[in-house]
Amino acid sequence: MPPRVLVPLVRQLADLHAWGRSEGSWWGLVSWRTYGSFADGTNGYLHISAWVPARLLDPSSDPDAGREYRTVQRFDLPADRSAWPTPAASAGRRWRHCGPLEQAPAPSAGITPLVGGTGLPPAGG
Repeated sequence: MPPRVLVPLVRQLADLHAWGRSEGSWWGLVSWRTYGSFADGTNGYLHISAWVPARLLDPSSDPDAGREYRTVQRFDLPADRSAWPTPAASAGRRWRHCGPLEQAPAPSAGITPLVGGTGLPPAGG
């Protein structure tokens, strides 16, 4: 399981999949999820990913996180941001990749967050 980081831009914990360096700045490839109602009437999770500047990521309060961060893959990113890699999508999951993200993303089209978009289903649901 990837180590967790806090992403203040989206006010959630996220999985840290990779570190990338572009033009001297470090970025983290992170993913999180939002629980909500989709346009087709179903409820479920939308998995979201983005590259976020490392300066905008906060470490987890987990004391083991420091050791885990050092094991995350690191590589140089190409100058063309549209060519930056994305996490592998798992079959059956709905995904949205935001690309490089330096400010809060626009709400995801096609889903209405439930329970404040915390990523948790309603109690008993």
